[in-house]
Amino acid sequence: MGMERRGLVAYVEAQIERDIALGRLHPSGQFGSEAKLARRYEVCRGTIREALRRLAARGLVVQRPGRKTRAVALDESLTLENLGLALHDARSPQARWLLEGYFSLKRQVLVELLADCCARASDRDLDRLGSACFRLQDAARWESGATCAQAEFELLREAARVAERPGHVLLVQSLQRAFMGGAARLLPLLGGAALREWASRAMAILHERDVRALQHELPALMKDCDELVLNAFSPAPQETVYPEASCVREESLGTHEPATSQGDALEMRPSTEAGAAGLPTPAVAQDEAREVQPCGEARGPGDLASSVAEDEALELPLRVEVRSLGGRDERPPIPPSTPSPP
Repeated sequence: MGMERRGLVAYVEAQIERDIALGRLHPSGQFGSEAKLARRYEVCRGTIREALRRLAARGLVVQRPGRKTRAVALDESLTLENLGLALHDARSPQARWLLEGYFSLKRQVLVELLADCCARASDRDLDRLGSACFRLQDAARWESGATCAQAEFELLREAARVAERPGHVLLVQSLQRAFMGGAARLLPLLGGAALREWASRAMAILHERDVRALQHELPALMKDCDELVLNAFSPAPQETVYPEASCVREESLGTHEPATSQGDALEMRPSTEAGAAGLPTPAVAQDEAREVQPCGEARGPGDLASSVAEDEALELPLRVEVRSLGGRDERPPIPPSTPSPP
């Protein structure tokens, strides 16, 4: 297969993978015929056939004789190597969640291997690891993100060899393939001061054989570095903060509950007590510093109506004042009738 044909197959493979990830297929997950796919992607049937074969080898599609090719469900097809399948839509919460999991796994593997090396490796082996840390630090200062990724995985691979853990060597290979393949869009985000900081600290820790510092300091430094990449690729959703009103409930005339809003940490007094002392009740909304008339003072129906018209958005203070006078009945109190003279 010529270079141009291989490039075209890889392109079609990536396009089909993207369509799978974004849910653009039929709900059954079945593809059309090779001829239909060839027309859709504007290539020959042989290119479609080879692209589907590659996807089948990666576990993304299922091919059976006599049946149409079917895409594997997304939650069943996700593996380290298929990490990119979940990263096509950076706005998806699942994309960020899986990427966080990937970074966490990579940190755990490196810290575990380096801790084992500090406890068991010879000075010569630790020097080799220190040199790998120095190359990573240097790459973070001067080189591209792809070079930084290569240097980081070389450090992981070297640590697995020094620790004599062949299983971890295979795991590091999978981690690297996942990152350099499906997560290649993250490469331009790598490098910088955060990466230099943890690489430099790792080099010093290895020199001192300080396992405790390795387990307590290095993960936090690495996580700070990963968070920068995460937030640049898939920013965390921002929650809209609305001003909260204080919720005041008085069960009886002589009891009260404090305001529930954290911002309004003011002590509430019974309305009759506040009126007697001449103290105004606090405003409910934090950003509106309006003074509420003491509830202990007598208010006529006309005053109450004008207050409602003036403070249309502040029904809660008015309701609190009325309840303090009339118990649980929220209606304005009816003024007592004047007795007729005898």
